[in-house]
Amino acid sequence: MLNESTAQPIEPPDGSTAVGTGKGGVGKSTVAAHLAGESAASGDRTLLICVTGQDDDDLGIKRYGRGVQPQGPSVIDGEGLYRAIHDRVPLQPIREVRPNLDVLPGGPRVAEISNLLMLRMLKEGPSVVQSLAQALAPIAPLYDRIIFDSAPENDSLEQLVLAAARTLIVPTRSDESSIKGMERISKNFKIVKTQVNPYLQMAGSFLYGSNRSATLMHADVRSEVRKALGEGTPILETIVGYREVPARNARKKGLLFGEYAELLPTSATNYDVKAGRATAADVVPDTIIPLAKEMRELNQEIFEHCRRVA
Repeated sequence: MLNESTAQPIEPPDGSTAVGTGKGGVGKSTVAAHLAGESAASGDRTLLICVTGQDDDDLGIKRYGRGVQPQGPSVIDGEGLYRAIHDRVPLQPIREVRPNLDVLPGGPRVAEISNLLMLRMLKEGPSVVQSLAQALAPIAPLYDRIIFDSAPENDSLEQLVLAAARTLIVPTRSDESSIKGMERISKNFKIVKTQVNPYLQMAGSFLYGSNRSATLMHADVRSEVRKALGEGTPILETIVGYREVPARNARKKGLLFGEYAELLPTSATNYDVKAGRATAADVVPDTIIPLAKEMRELNQEIFEHCRRVA
């Protein structure tokens, strides 16, 4: 979307962080939702903006109707984000999805933003990459922290987010395709920082969903990450282990890991399931405890790295 022309910079809000990577399936949306939830739980007024074509619904907005919808047409399924960009009006998030947490959900309509920006670029030039920053600016003073969940594998949407954020944090898995995908967001980071958003800083990268004891492999991955993102890229120490069952169950219930862990004392047991008094979905696995702990540690480390670079 960007070319050699430049646009007048719009300074992004303090505390605005994009979670982005070059490939889907690396935990990006899960981490973004937990970052926003952790921020709100700490007392900071927080906004989560999901610039993604998928409706991940980690917070149970669509499935369980959480939050207070703004007046007027629905903002679910990316409709709110698309309408704000199309009509050049301020963002209208869903309020109080959690205490102190407002959310603008993603969804299928977000994918149409790329085509809209390409058409506008023919008349308006590369300044269209600031469309999200412009829609955010009127409401940004209401928030202490803003988290962006950035669409993978879409240069236009990645650039849209990077033009509106002050820091970027990049998750990855250990497989080669995930590392390879980081090269594209690295390219978009450099383009946006050079041409549109000189305030943008790389806060670091982290490995997600990996065996915490595989230290030799982790060292190799860190080396590959720095080759993709730059030798000076900070690498976070915290690794959230791969625990599929509690992670999947929490998402199905629209709960963050810590919220799901709080259900453990009242959980049904396997004996209840065998006796027909409960279903498997009513059993909260014990493995949610370390998963919630690791995610909380990762959130705190991300916040610390963002403060350092910003």
